[in-house]
Amino acid sequence: MNRPVRASQLVSGTTREETFAALLDVPRFPEWSFGLSRTRLLDGATKLEEGVSMEFALSAVGFTHEIVSIITVIEAPRVIEWRYVKGAVGSGGWKVEEAGPDTVRMAFWTDYEVKPAWLNRISHRSFFRGVAEDLLRRSMRRLGERLSEAGDYRPSGSSSS
Repeated sequence: MNRPVRASQLVSGTTREETFAALLDVPRFPEWSFGLSRTRLLDGATKLEEGVSMEFALSAVGFTHEIVSIITVIEAPRVIEWRYVKGAVGSGGWKVEEAGPDTVRMAFWTDYEVKPAWLNRISHRSFFRGVAEDLLRRSMRRLGERLSEAGDYRPSGSSSS
């Protein structure tokens, strides 16, 4: 496709299961993901699982663009993969690995072509690509901070102890 985007983040003070649960908690994505203004599951789905469609709105540098993806792989608590079906073509994923005692590595990757073509040309220019990669790194740090701070992040619908 185009140049793939990849990023990873080490997070201490959490488990692979807690991290994976946060990546399944679609309603809370905008709380930690910079540039993501709205997320929702489609077709009456109530949880993220294989075959479910998810819509999200990306907002950065004056542009808002809606993307729909279909979840293609969920291997808890390690892998989530998707394929873009509207607003972009391509695929992406999250991988969560143990990196030591109470430490995980979150890795994100995506390779895409934005639709329409004029927006794709803009989105792959150095400035816009740099903004997108910076938002991704900041988002991963923010999620890592929330996971590391005991009690600060609980997936929606879970109860506190």
